[in-house]
Amino acid sequence: MAKVRMTPSEALVEQLVAEGIDTIWGIVGSAFMDALDIMPSAGIRFIPVAHEQAAAHAADGMARITGKPQACIAQNGPGIANFVSGIAAAYWAHSPVVAITPEAGTGGMGLGGFQELDQMPMFEKQTVFQVRVPSPDRMADLTRQCFDMAKVENGPTQLNIPRDY
Repeated sequence: MAKVRMTPSEALVEQLVAEGIDTIWGIVGSAFMDALDIMPSAGIRFIPVAHEQAAAHAADGMARITGKPQACIAQNGPGIANFVSGIAAAYWAHSPVVAITPEAGTGGMGLGGFQELDQMPMFEKQTVFQVRVPSPDRMADLTRQCFDMAKVENGPTQLNIPRDY
């Protein structure tokens, strides 16, 4: 019998559920449509915002109120750049926020593709931990690690995901 495997999007959403995430803020777009499609059946409410900065501030505010980690997500490139000041606010408030940052696909990284930015350095000084998913097989454990570090270090983390994962 063939082994049934989760897609990376299923692994991401399952790990969000395991971490107690029932709400996520962001802007809808193609970089994470697979995950977005399965969030409702997993019990996760996606709240669309008018600007990515609002998603980061909403996650920060909810983390401050509840004391529990929260998550936000946006589109690669300029969408992720709009997260920076909101994540910086979470950093200075010691809020456990996981910023999920889709980026260019693995085949196009570093080639100047549409809306490509080097996203990791933008968050280096505003996060307590950051990781780029190096393989689809690592989605669940690296998502969990971001939440663990957000709780242990009491601050925002960055989960950077190539869009083809």
